[in-house]
Formats: sequence, structure tokens, C-alpha cells
Amino acid sequence: MSNKQSGLTLIEMMIALAVIGILTGYAVPNYQQFKHNKMMSTEINRLIGSLHFARNQSIIYGTQVVLCPSQSLQSCDAVSHWHKGWLVFKDDNHNRELDSDEDILTVEQAMQNSLTAVASVYRQKIRYDRLGASPGTNLSIRFCDFRGADHAKAVIVNNVGRPRVADSQHC
Repeated sequence: MSNKQSGLTLIEMMIALAVIGILTGYAVPNYQQFKHNKMMSTEINRLIGSLHFARNQSIIYGTQVVLCPSQSLQSCDAVSHWHKGWLVFKDDNHNRELDSDEDILTVEQAMQNSLTAVASVYRQKIRYDRLGASPGTNLSIRFCDFRGADHAKAVIVNNVGRPRVADSQHC
């Protein structure tokens, strides 16, 4: 019978720890990048989901539906900070304002704190007519985080009412 014991030597253990350290050094930055990309994609998809919802509701109800930024979630804000939340409402009288007799169809809470979503001051609201079109100039909502313009995205809504995502050149 043999009394041979098996295990790792100190040198084998140090080599294994070095390999683990090197692999972790490569994985952690990539994981952080993945996590921030995922967060931005999630928030962009949430806004696009609301855009599709508003467009569908305008067609279903045969009336104008407006989507606007709203921090209070009870009225439209005078600034175009979409990252603070937004609401969708039926605009029965076509004045692009939420009146007391008009229905709020849905509201969305603020986005993650590290993310901003800002539109042009010239088009702060998105209006869908009864055919699902969004007349006027194209609307761009720029999504940025602490990584800057290199990772910025934009949601662009054209006159037909369809949203698309594109890379943005600035924050």
C-alpha cells in the first residue's frame, strides 16, 4: 500500500491564482461595459414601447394621442427631459395639453439615475394623429450616460410615426 497524498504544490497554486487574476482583469471591464450597454438598451426599449403604444392608441381611438415628458406624471413638463418620466394621453381637443377631462393612457417612471434622455427644445412632445402619423419635424431624443458621446444613442421619430435607434454624435 502506498501512503501517497495528492494535492497542489505551492507553485501550482500560485500559477492557478495568476491565471485567474489575469482572466478576471480582462473580464471585469468588459462586464461593466456590457452592464451599461444593457441599461441603456433597456431604457431605450421602454421609450420605444411607449411610442408604439401611443401610436396604436391613436389609431384605435381615432383621435390624437400625445406622449410628453413628465416628472410629476400628472402633466406635461415644459422641458424635454425624458429621463425623468413621461405620460401618454388622449388629446381629444387637439390642443397638445393634458386637460382635466382627457384620459391618461399610461405613465412611465424615471429612468436609471446615470442616464439622461433629452430632446430638442423645439419639439418636446410627440403627437400621433388618428392615422398613427407624427406630423412635424423629426424628433430626436438623445440618450447619454457618464461614458460620453462615444456611447450615446438617439431615438428618432419620423413623420410617419416610426421610431428608430441610431448612434448619436453628441450628448
